[in-house]
Amino acid sequence: MNPVFSTVKVTAAGLFRAYGSILFAENPLVGGLFVAATFLFPNTALAGLLAAIAGVVTARLLQFRNLDSGLHIYNSLLVGLSLGAYYQLDMYLGVLIVLGAVLAVFATVAMADVLWRLDRLPALSLPFVMVALMVTLAAHSYGTLSRYLLPMAPRDAYISPLVDQFFTALGSAFFTPHPLAGMLMFAGLLITSRYLSLLAVAGFLCGFTTYSFLSGSPHPDLVAWNGFNFILVAMALGGIFTLPGVQSFILAMVGAVIAALVTAASETFMLVYGLPVMAVPFLMTTMLILIALTKRPASESLQVTLEAPALPEKSAERTRLAIARHGEFGSLPVMAPFYGRWDVYQGFNGPHTHQPPWQHALDFYIIEHGKSYRTDGVALNDYYCFGLPVLSPVGGFVVKTLDSLPDNAPGQVDMDNNWGNHVLIRMQNGLYALLAHLKQGSVSVEAGAYVNPNQQLAECGSSGRSPQPHLHLHIQRSETLGSPTIPFHLTTVMFQAAAKDRPQFRLFSRPEEGESVMTPKTDPALVDSLRMNVGRQFCYQVRQPGKQGDIFSKRHLSVTLDLLGESRLVMDSGASAAFTCQDHLLAFYDRAGPPDLFLDAWVLALGLTPFTEGKLAWRDQPSMRLLPTTWPQHLIAQLLLPLGGGVDSDYERRWCAGEWRQHGSHHLPLPLGPPMQAATLACIEPRLGCTRISLKKGGATLLEATLLEIGQKADAGIPAWTVVTDNKQNNEKQE
Repeated sequence: MNPVFSTVKVTAAGLFRAYGSILFAENPLVGGLFVAATFLFPNTALAGLLAAIAGVVTARLLQFRNLDSGLHIYNSLLVGLSLGAYYQLDMYLGVLIVLGAVLAVFATVAMADVLWRLDRLPALSLPFVMVALMVTLAAHSYGTLSRYLLPMAPRDAYISPLVDQFFTALGSAFFTPHPLAGMLMFAGLLITSRYLSLLAVAGFLCGFTTYSFLSGSPHPDLVAWNGFNFILVAMALGGIFTLPGVQSFILAMVGAVIAALVTAASETFMLVYGLPVMAVPFLMTTMLILIALTKRPASESLQVTLEAPALPEKSAERTRLAIARHGEFGSLPVMAPFYGRWDVYQGFNGPHTHQPPWQHALDFYIIEHGKSYRTDGVALNDYYCFGLPVLSPVGGFVVKTLDSLPDNAPGQVDMDNNWGNHVLIRMQNGLYALLAHLKQGSVSVEAGAYVNPNQQLAECGSSGRSPQPHLHLHIQRSETLGSPTIPFHLTTVMFQAAAKDRPQFRLFSRPEEGESVMTPKTDPALVDSLRMNVGRQFCYQVRQPGKQGDIFSKRHLSVTLDLLGESRLVMDSGASAAFTCQDHLLAFYDRAGPPDLFLDAWVLALGLTPFTEGKLAWRDQPSMRLLPTTWPQHLIAQLLLPLGGGVDSDYERRWCAGEWRQHGSHHLPLPLGPPMQAATLACIEPRLGCTRISLKKGGATLLEATLLEIGQKADAGIPAWTVVTDNKQNNEKQE
């Protein structure tokens, strides 16, 4: 590609994203719509473009990162728009705009770094407000600048006075106070996020009602110029920096009301000095509330997303998938502390000893034919779990050990030493894992040693308050034995609710009394077959049935690594999905890019694939966006599920005819109309990987894909290679 053309393309994308960022939009096409809206007032629009270009040039010359994201242009653009709304664009104002834009770039880089280090806070429009106020004060002393009389919004209602005021206030976010501008921007907002659109309307109504109630009869021009603060506060607090939900929606409305108070106070103070209020109320309200929220203790309610802010639909999808795979918020994942299958003797809130503040704990033992012991159970060695290895469920430093206490005879307890022999491990997050009732003399680690997950620490015993041999596990807040416990769960285990049930693979398991878990065995051949190394490339022949016959095409996929260290499977169409490939599973998430039925089929078929050996069943909850839909289903889903929905996916895998066959059944009920359903099949051959994928709906095949080639892209020290499959050779012979 021509480097000049590439630079222009990147710069244009950054410009459009900068415009979109004002209303939290990510799509550059939506930003382009916002650009068009500002040209209702050409003086303002041209001043904004000049500032944005100056910001781009400055950021590029100084080689600041994330140029294409619009980050460095956003505040420069606002500086230009604000000056263009008050002064006539000429040579003198042009110089002032360029200087303000350059200063805004420096301020953005500096403040973004400081605020992130301070408390993971976003810079928002703080650089713009500071620079714009500074430049406006300076402009008061320049006699060369000519005032620009910005045309005000028409007094005749387009729709109704209240609706017009909403659209005018929305347009004022771009210093374009006109209903038509607001309508265009609201259209872009609807394209971006229907939930943000709802927050915008609700936030404006709450802020406007409060503002009108307190001021009596506010002048329409004040609402037109400053009402966007109510809108932006509601969108930021309810949709961008918190997970969408009832509590965050209420917070957003409270923020809009507070913004109305701050707006009134700002007008009284700043207009005395001839300064516009601009985004000061939005900035003050949002920053103060976000800072306060960071001081809250960890909680399942009102989750703040400062480290990874995103559109509400994307945040909801991430959260839904995370809960489905990793359980509730605040629960710590730990590995099973044993080999093989163990039963739960006492679970959370157990009737014997697992009561507050120690209610978050699990006791394990082994049951065979309804009993925990052989023969008559008189001797400790009669018990199946006595003397078996105890493994570390976490990684960390050993801080306390004890193994000198004798094991109790069956039916007896040591009330003076509640925890008996034990090992206490401090994890990297500052929490502590306790393994208790260990066998006398079996502890093999010392205080100060670092232990890895699954490393043997001791043997199961019956010391302390233990009427029969068992293993106690809990996570506590401090180093003191007996300190309050916190919720945790077992990850990567085979769970079985009853003896007759088939074991299921689970990433989140919190077994109760009478249920059992076992540590799965990894299949090395399956791990090797689905290895997704960076630079790995795949070529498939895809068949899609059509009305006039089958349609064949060759599709290419490749594995890449982005700047944040995230692995992605990228299609030749530009569509992609992030994934993690660990020792025990392959898991896909974050589907991005244009529509692509082949990639959707791949992610549905292999979205969560455990590397556990043998016949296996498990569940997942991918995004409903992956399912093929008819247009009525799509419309119903868009209207009734504004934040999307999770698909109930049931998987089963077995070895058959020299390959693993992984079937998936995917189902999403809709409030109205028929449910969304699909079935997938992934065939995995040793060494080659996924050689076939099919996607069906209602028994009809929508897509079939066959692997033709698999290869590796050359890199420093890594040679390139290509393997041609039998499928390609057979296809060539047929041709």
